[in-house]
Amino acid sequence: MLLNDFLTNLQTVAIQVLILYLIAFVGFFADKTGIFVRADATRLVDLLFNLILPFAIINSFLSMDRTKEHIVGLLLAVLLAFFTHMLAIGIACLCFRKRSRQERGIYHYAIVFSNAAFLALPLAQSVVGDEGVFYSSCYVAVFNVLAFTYGISQISAGKAKINIKSLFLNPGSISVIIGIPLFLLQVKLPEFIADTMSRIGACNSPMAMIVFGTFLANCNFKNIFIKKEAYFVSFIRLVLIPVVMLFVFKLIGVEGNMLIALTISASAPVATNTAMYAAKYENDTALSSELVGQTSIFSVITMPVIVALAQIL
Repeated sequence: MLLNDFLTNLQTVAIQVLILYLIAFVGFFADKTGIFVRADATRLVDLLFNLILPFAIINSFLSMDRTKEHIVGLLLAVLLAFFTHMLAIGIACLCFRKRSRQERGIYHYAIVFSNAAFLALPLAQSVVGDEGVFYSSCYVAVFNVLAFTYGISQISAGKAKINIKSLFLNPGSISVIIGIPLFLLQVKLPEFIADTMSRIGACNSPMAMIVFGTFLANCNFKNIFIKKEAYFVSFIRLVLIPVVMLFVFKLIGVEGNMLIALTISASAPVATNTAMYAAKYENDTALSSELVGQTSIFSVITMPVIVALAQIL
């Protein structure tokens, strides 16, 4: 019976992952044919990150009923997202210690930061709906705070100055800050405004995956499967961290949609912005793209298995 449940859940999640990656293939194909190339996608990232993603997050808060379960879940999701990142930082600090500061910074960033906004959030929405976005949004907010501090420090090899304003004055965090009072006050917007926000937010999943596909199209697939270090990062990012956190989630009694959403966020591949930040701070863009590419390919298998495991435990 348990095996049957696992296989059923595996099939359900695998189909959702497959759908998202098929959308990503549209971006891959568009880049290879010159219809929509990486330079176009890079500009579209600003639209996604600054407007469309915030609409998706705020809309998820508006759609949630203010219950004790959701209020406690909101606080718990933030704490567990922070703990997940702290675990990853602890593991990263033990790895690649003999490498140069720049190279080590890319590996550390890749280990710690998952593709929470561009893959995990759309998948959570596909698997468990608005409640999945509700809890995944907490993970994205914590991601943003740490990415703008620890992350930039690592990938810039300590050269970049940390902008304190960026900790909270970034679209992901601001949308959560706006969404929380709307959720707590149970604000009901006029139907035409709510429908507009819902339609804009619905663009997040397909647009994010198309952009993601263009980045995959620019990976050097020959190098992706050559470096043993990449396999090590893939194991930590896709297996070790999510499995450890899955048992932590279960140990403290996390269940239902919250468990699934947080597991999806913890098990996502290396963040797409690893390559963007590497380029911005003059680090190794080839290495960062290879890590994003390999973990993204392997995640097609690992994410459905881990999420299906979460659903039966």
